[in-house]
Amino acid sequence: MGMLVGFKRLKIQPLSLADGVLKAVGSLITIEGKANEGGTVQAEISGISKDAKVTSASNIGYYISRKGVDAPKVEFELLDVQQKDETRILGRKETANGVQLTGEDTEAPYCAISMESEDAQGNTAVVAFFYGVFSHDGDSMKTLEVGEDFKPENEKYTFTASANPVASGDFAGQYMAKYAGPSQEALQEIEKNVLLQSAAN
Repeated sequence: MGMLVGFKRLKIQPLSLADGVLKAVGSLITIEGKANEGGTVQAEISGISKDAKVTSASNIGYYISRKGVDAPKVEFELLDVQQKDETRILGRKETANGVQLTGEDTEAPYCAISMESEDAQGNTAVVAFFYGVFSHDGDSMKTLEVGEDFKPENEKYTFTASANPVASGDFAGQYMAKYAGPSQEALQEIEKNVLLQSAAN
């Protein structure tokens, strides 16, 4: 994929799984810097390549274990994520008056995600994960310094990925899909198979 320039938007689709078939649950969440809807700051992807392990025999490195992935995850820094979106992706509850609740029964739903950037030629670049869960370990409060303007702090979220659990097809068992280039068909393939969005959506 080469160099990625910027982090334009994050798309999140909560999912349900039944009989080896994934379905979208509710509307797609898009975080792209619109006023009062949150913005993307940074995404750090790790664990997508397993460390090679060498098995020796006859005084040489006879076999290198190199198949699969390690523990894929994405660590996000986001700004001003709206409570309604956070409630959905973290599996929290809200009262009729909008009070967010977190407790022993809180269980984050599985989600698919797509992160959009650009390559060095200005083409759309997308990195997407088929299946995983979000976590957000805490919030912070900080005093306002006298005479200084308020500057919001980035909020940290972690997306822990798992293999695509669909029963069959090219995407079964896959963790990540990525593409950079001018092909709208390739981008639509990610929308359809990762985010479960049809062309009409």
